[in-house]
Amino acid sequence: MPYPDLKAFLADLERSGDLVRVTRPVSPHLELAAIVYELCNRQGTAVLFERVEGAALPVLCNLYGTRDRVARAIGAHQNDLLRHYLQALEHPLPTKLVSDAPCQEVVRSGGDLDLTALLPQIFWHPEDGGPYITMGLVICKDPESGAQNMAIYRMQHKEGNTLGIKLQPPQHGGVCRAKADELGRPLQVAVAIGGDPALYVGAEAVVPFGTSEMTIAGALRGDPIEVVRAKSVDLEVPASAEIVLEGEVLPNVLEPEGPFGEFQGYYSGSAPRQVLKVHTVTHRRTPLYLATYEGRPITNTHILHAAAKEPVYFRAIKEYVCPTVRDVCVTSAGNASSHVVASIKKQAAGQGKNVLLELMKRHQVKLAVVVDEDIDPRDPMRVEWAIATRVQADRDVIIIPYMAGPHLDPSQPQHPSGRGAKMGIDATMPFGNPYHTVRFPNDLLTKVRARWRELGLPEA
Repeated sequence: MPYPDLKAFLADLERSGDLVRVTRPVSPHLELAAIVYELCNRQGTAVLFERVEGAALPVLCNLYGTRDRVARAIGAHQNDLLRHYLQALEHPLPTKLVSDAPCQEVVRSGGDLDLTALLPQIFWHPEDGGPYITMGLVICKDPESGAQNMAIYRMQHKEGNTLGIKLQPPQHGGVCRAKADELGRPLQVAVAIGGDPALYVGAEAVVPFGTSEMTIAGALRGDPIEVVRAKSVDLEVPASAEIVLEGEVLPNVLEPEGPFGEFQGYYSGSAPRQVLKVHTVTHRRTPLYLATYEGRPITNTHILHAAAKEPVYFRAIKEYVCPTVRDVCVTSAGNASSHVVASIKKQAAGQGKNVLLELMKRHQVKLAVVVDEDIDPRDPMRVEWAIATRVQADRDVIIIPYMAGPHLDPSQPQHPSGRGAKMGIDATMPFGNPYHTVRFPNDLLTKVRARWRELGLPEA
């Protein structure tokens, strides 16, 4: 059964020992972030800070800090996450409109609305330009078609009801904002914080512009996402949200935003970026504030990004290049965007390189590796072994210069130009001439594993 809201998911995590409550006071100025940073590095539990200094709300972090918790959020097993996500992409579920919602139990509005007093002011990194909202589901509409979009974008607290936000094409929210700018009118926005845990898994979905990520979230959970009409903007927001901010991105108005420590592990600098004015806040009577640490791997962002990208890459390879693809892994160490490993059962000579090109054309992919089906792409030890024993650089390495890539890559020759080199490594054995690999029969290994404790051998 899907979780009805965030608190139901937390109750389940607490029963299984996957949630820890911190009852002692914690400072929102770097101390909270440092604790979450350590939890991320240890692949630790979700954490609920019940007493954040200067904040009226408890703060929940590291909710999606393991692949297992991402899978649990949508009622799946982590080993079945890719297949589950593929099915959701094939069969999205339209949202269900309701007239009454927990996210609107309390309504606040007016010209004196002060977000710095309502929401925790968390400084995540020593050189950030200010406190940031890091787990807001930003909802807007295409000004032309009216199609609704949902994605996670960071927002910097300014004064009062003002937020700095980065909405740049080709991200879909950026496309909507650019269209609104051309029309000379504000872009209506709602920011949902917290809610049904499937929302955040679906928000990362790689879907065509015009497809609502809420329909993917509904398919992931196996039941439509319930939405309610926002109070002051023409948008539908998740009924299960803990907090919803409603407002407008001002047309053709830019103010300094940043620096901010990004999920690549480096700071992006201060630059003129969009301005969001919030004029209404709705929330539950006792809301939780959901947040995430951003920084070098591995964080919630990396795990969510990988879970969403892997099925898209898998489907593209299967449909256009190699029907016998076995698995695709977007690696955490590659920032869950830059490095991808695919395992395939080769059916023709040169097929590995075709798979590489399918992956390398992706905007964010910087390094692609293809391996044989006997290599688990999620096991870096096996992948490196395949590269060490099945690759000759002059034959199996592809380098393509001056391709479009992520602007946040600091290694680009003219950073942040968005252009750089991409590399592909074909670590598959020659088709029809496999190497004589050492293997034990599966039945023997099964027998040995069954006798492991009987033989008095230590568990791993």
